Amino acid sequence: MVALQPLFELQKIDTGLLQLSHRQATLAERTNLTKAKSTLTATQSGQAVAAAQLDKVKSEITNLEAANKKCEAQIVKYSQQLRTVIAPREAEALQHEIETVRAERSANDDQELLLLDTSESLEQQLKQFADQINSQSEIVAVATLALNQALKSCEAGKQLLDDQRLVAASLIDPKLIKLYDIKRNKRTTPAVADVHGSKCQSCHLDLSVVELATLKKLGVDEYAECPNCDCYLVV
Repeated sequence: MVALQPLFELQKIDTGLLQLSHRQATLAERTNLTKAKSTLTATQSGQAVAAAQLDKVKSEITNLEAANKKCEAQIVKYSQQLRTVIAPREAEALQHEIETVRAERSANDDQELLLLDTSESLEQQLKQFADQINSQSEIVAVATLALNQALKSCEAGKQLLDDQRLVAASLIDPKLIKLYDIKRNKRTTPAVADVHGSKCQSCHLDLSVVELATLKKLGVDEYAECPNCDCYLVV
């Protein structure tokens, strides 16, 4: 049978490349960075919401202060008119207007106090958000560095295996490599495996004594293949 040990060595390298590719795609460092970025984004969103709420509260406070200035002006105006009127009914009407405006001003003051409390709370939240963002940004930076280092390590490993593959492939008949590639592209298990005892290490099924004997009797130009999974076998 055709000696398949060099092809088996090539398969080992290809398996290593597949494992490295899977590792690179599922790096824990990548997951850690994704989580860190997600946490930071959520905090930044919370900060934006709190900032918008604070702006709205400050605008409402400004409007209330403007309304109270208007109330003060009306009170002064009505008070001045009250000094000049003689008719009791007119005085009573002006007094009623003054009390109404004072009630409005008092309600505005109460509302402004509530808004000031809300503003203070929001400013405290924004300070906390800022502290969290600084801390989380550092975590993202560290996670990014860790991922870059892991990717660099994977790339170095891939380059080493690629170099080894070039050497291994140079020792094999190109025709056999073409057959190997065709077989490898059609399966998820190794296209070349050895036999441990009577078990194929690709499909992990046992070969019968007759099947093993048949493989060993193959001609010099024939390829040994597993009768169960059709992979090339190093017997």
